[in-house]
Amino acid sequence: MPKHIAKTISVIFNPLVISPFVFYILIFNDQNINNHLFFLIAVFFSSILPFSSILFFKKIGKISSLEAPIRKQRLELLIISSLFNSIAYALLSYFDASDIVQGLMFCYAINTAITWLITRYWKISIHMIGLGGPFVALLLSGYNNLFLMGLIIILVYLSRIKLKAHNHAQLIAGTFLAMVLAYVELRYLFL
Repeated sequence: MPKHIAKTISVIFNPLVISPFVFYILIFNDQNINNHLFFLIAVFFSSILPFSSILFFKKIGKISSLEAPIRKQRLELLIISSLFNSIAYALLSYFDASDIVQGLMFCYAINTAITWLITRYWKISIHMIGLGGPFVALLLSGYNNLFLMGLIIILVYLSRIKLKAHNHAQLIAGTFLAMVLAYVELRYLFL
C-alpha cells in the first residue's frame, strides 16, 4: 500500500470522523422528535470539541502533530475527551435518547478513560478502538454488514502499520479491547 493511500485511509477512518456517521445511523434509525438534538449533542461532544482540543493543543505546542503520535502527548487529550463524552452521555440520558445511542456514548466515555489508563504505560491504537466499539454498536443494532466492517478494520490496520504509527500488538489490542468492552457495556448495561 502506498504511503499516501495509507495516510488517506487513516484520515478518513479517524475516530473523530467515524463517530458522526455511526451516531447518525443509530439516531435516525429511530423516529423521535428530538433526533436532531441527539445528533447535535453526539457530534458536538464526540467530534467537534475533541477536535477543537487537538487544534488548540497543536497551536500551543502541547502536541507535535494533529495525530499526537507521542504516547505521553495523548494523555491529557484522552481525559478531556472522556469528560466531553461523559457530559454528552448525561445529556443524552436526560433527553431520553434511545438505549443504543446512550450506550454508545457511555462506551466512548468509559473506553476513552480506559484508553487513558493503558496509554499511561503503553501506546494502544486509538484508531482501532475508535472502530471496534462503534462497529459492535452497529452490529447489536442489526446492521450486519460484516464484510464492509471487516474490510475497514483491515484497511485501517494495514494503513497504521504502513505509516509506522503502531505495531501489530497495539493494533490488535485496540481492536479487541474496544469490541469486548463495547459488547459487555452495551449488552449488559443498555440492551
